[in-house]
Order: sequence, then C-alpha cells, then structure tokens
Amino acid sequence: MPARPCCQLAELTGIFFSTRGRLIKTGNGQAAYFSLLRNTTARKVVRLSRTLAQIEAKYHAVRSAKRMAFFIELPLPQSLEAPFSISAARALPTRPCDRKAFFRGFFLGCGSVNAPSTRYHLEMVAPTLGWATVLLCLMHEGQVRAGVVERAHQHVVYVKDADGIVRCLQMMGGNRAVMEFENVRVVRDVRAQVNRRINFETANIDKTIGSALRQVEAIDKLDSDGILDTLPPSLREMARWRRDKPELNLAELAQQMNLSKSAVNHRLRRLVEMADAGEEQAKTAS
Repeated sequence: MPARPCCQLAELTGIFFSTRGRLIKTGNGQAAYFSLLRNTTARKVVRLSRTLAQIEAKYHAVRSAKRMAFFIELPLPQSLEAPFSISAARALPTRPCDRKAFFRGFFLGCGSVNAPSTRYHLEMVAPTLGWATVLLCLMHEGQVRAGVVERAHQHVVYVKDADGIVRCLQMMGGNRAVMEFENVRVVRDVRAQVNRRINFETANIDKTIGSALRQVEAIDKLDSDGILDTLPPSLREMARWRRDKPELNLAELAQQMNLSKSAVNHRLRRLVEMADAGEEQAKTAS
C-alpha cells in the first residue's frame, strides 16, 4: 500500500531537518539544499520528491579524501516552502502515521544502529539541542528509554537496550530490519547463555579439583605423620575414599558412600583441620 502524500512529506522533511538542510534562492523561487552521506538515502529523496510533487531533484556526488557526500537541491513549489522553513518545535507532525514517517526520515538522515552481534546501540546525531529534545519526545511516546549526550559539540540521542532499538525500528516501519535484528539477537542470547553455562561448570570443576587436591594433601600429611591410623574408623574410611576418588565432588562422593553430603563435607573438613593443626604445632615446636 503506497504511503499517503502527507507521510511522504513528513519523511522528506525529516531527512531535510536531520541533515541541517537549508533553503536557498533560485531563479524560480526557493529550493531545499542538503547533503547526505548515504547514497541509498539520496536516492530515496529523489524518489520521494518525484512521487510527492513530480519534482526532479538535482543530485550529485562529491568524493573527498575521507568519504563520499551526496548533495541534493530540491526545487520547492510555493505550497511546500512552509514545511521546510518552520522551527523544530513546530516541525513535528500531529498525526501518528506522519510522526512515524518523520522519525524514519530523521533516522535516515542522521541515524545509525550497530549490528546486534556486537553491541546494542542506536543513535541519531541531532542538528541542535532542540531537535534532540524532539527526538526524545518521539521516543518516549513509543515507550523507548533514550538518552542524550554531547559529543564533539553535537547532541547525540542514543538507545542502548535491545527492546528499545526494536521499538524504534518498529516506529520507523522497518519490519524487515526488526526480523533481522531479532534473529541475530536470539543467536547472540543463546550463545551468551551457553558461554555462561560453560563458565559456570568450568568454575565448579576447578573448585572441585582444587578442594580435592587440598584434601588429598592433608590426608597424605596425616598419613606421613602417623596420625591417620589413630583416627576413628569413619575418618579413616573417608580418607581412603577421597584418596581413591579425587575426581568426585561432594555430592558424587556422598552418593557412592551412602552418606549425606553434609556428613562427607564435615569429615573432610575435620581431616584438613587436623592436618593444619599438626603443621601449626610443628612450626611452634621448631
């Protein structure tokens, strides 16, 4: 379904204002003059102007050492001069569909969004603080948490959460972009969950191995000091099981010994404490 003329005008003015466009005098009246950094946006301006008012925009590219810029000169009939010359406070359309089109045009002119595989970040470099305020109002209407920061004397409106970026894309009518974003987001979230699980299990394994090595070392110390054979049968049995099964965690060791986990933990802690106490006595005696 083609966009209504007012929506096309809202999108066109959004692009114009976002790029610090200005009105210039021509032989036949006034023209909207602005520069763009994306060829796709420049071509869209040409299409919109043809569809909206059968206007043929002058469009040329200039390559510099760092980038390519696209300059648009759009002759304006008298009926279209007013929408391109109003202030930021009055430029925002009243109809919801026109506001979305305006927001889409503004993003096309000065916005960018990171691939969700790296980090969640959408931003628009507003021409002035007034325009930054307008953008914040639009985003808050769409239940989007946004902020504004000054960077290199420019006001940047940004969104850093995935849900907010999805809402912004929906407000612009970028349904395909939303699907692509969500697909990458799902893959990223699953990968993050897997990594967290692996890290958690690795940390548990490291903790289990470290504890078992300390316990075996303590048992060997008691054995070398001749203390192990003097201990109660329950502790001697515990020492034998831990020596034979150093790879098992407390729960697995308790299951094989038909004991509770707390009982196994208590007996192993007793063995370690006695080894530490014997070592302290030896140091004191020396």
